[in-house]
Amino acid sequence: MRLLVGFPLMTLLCRLSKDGRLVVWLNMDDHVRLVTTRDDADVAEAFKCVCINLQKLAVKYGELKHPFTWKQQLGWVSSSPADVGTGLRVSVHLRLKLLPQHTRLQDVLKRLRLHMDRTESSEVYVLSNTATFGPSEVELTQLVVDGVKLLIAMEKRLEEVRDIEELVPAQK
Repeated sequence: MRLLVGFPLMTLLCRLSKDGRLVVWLNMDDHVRLVTTRDDADVAEAFKCVCINLQKLAVKYGELKHPFTWKQQLGWVSSSPADVGTGLRVSVHLRLKLLPQHTRLQDVLKRLRLHMDRTESSEVYVLSNTATFGPSEVELTQLVVDGVKLLIAMEKRLEEVRDIEELVPAQK
């Protein structure tokens, strides 16, 4: 499982941390984008890394008289209207063999408020939150974590040739 957590919020600059786990892009698709990758599936640690470094950037930009724009009604104001709100996109790479072919998958993803894309590898999929407006950063992260746990449980059931119907979440 590979985990990506990012806050999209000016690209003249791309910086990589010494350990290679945090990348900061400036002026590309978004004003500021922080992305951390982990191979150990520690979502809490990835979230903490992005939050701490985003706070450091906010202090630095504040000193330069260019604070991040945050509005009570909108959250973080970014260059992309699709990312207004928290601007948080939590992505987890999952290896799934059977679930992607299941007829109920799209319904399950819709109910979980998640999106899934196939990667170049035929069995690796990227699961991420669909919305960034409304829930808090913590709530969005938990939404993805809970979704990953459910999809893994469904995949295991399918491997055992068991039905997943009782695991399908209620409509939200």
